[in-house]
Amino acid sequence: EKSLIYGEGLENVTIEGAGTLDGSGKAFKGPYKVRPYMIRVISSQRVTVTGVAIKDSPMWVQHYMACEDVAIRGITVHSRVNANNDGIDIDGCDRVRISDCDISSGDDAIVIKSTLLRPAKNVVVSNCVLSTHCNALKLGTESNGGFENIAVSNCTIYDTRLSGIAIECVDGGLLERIQFSNITMDGVGAPIFIRLGDRARPFEAGG
Repeated sequence: EKSLIYGEGLENVTIEGAGTLDGSGKAFKGPYKVRPYMIRVISSQRVTVTGVAIKDSPMWVQHYMACEDVAIRGITVHSRVNANNDGIDIDGCDRVRISDCDISSGDDAIVIKSTLLRPAKNVVVSNCVLSTHCNALKLGTESNGGFENIAVSNCTIYDTRLSGIAIECVDGGLLERIQFSNITMDGVGAPIFIRLGDRARPFEAGG
């Protein structure tokens, strides 16, 4: 996988400290998914990322897929030098806590996805400061497995071109027990955007 930091099938993974991970994203050319991620962790358990600063990713800054027990705390993300610079992507994970993060991104700031037939569930996002050229807090658009038990609270959003909150469950997955509370916004294109549907788009080869 094209990533600065990549792990699959791991347990007890920790990235921590006061340092900066610099992806030099402006130097990378090419279309979506050709450029590397900064951090990509798949099918792993007990993943913790805390304290670090991450800047200038060539692609998504962080992608956690099919993981369990993920904690992301007190990190700073500033990534606006290339395309597809999502700040944090949580994809089909279970038991996730994101808190006290400061994110400024070119693409969506915090995204909860379910690319596979595995729901993203039991996710808490709190006490974050977000700014982006796209959506600040987003569910979707990949939503095959759907979303369950998602709680987002105590976040502030500023200078965001599209929506403060975007719910885009467009791949037929379920959307159950989702709560947003105590969210403040300033300078957003729209406060809330919701789109439901089923694109019937295959997520596996031959599908």
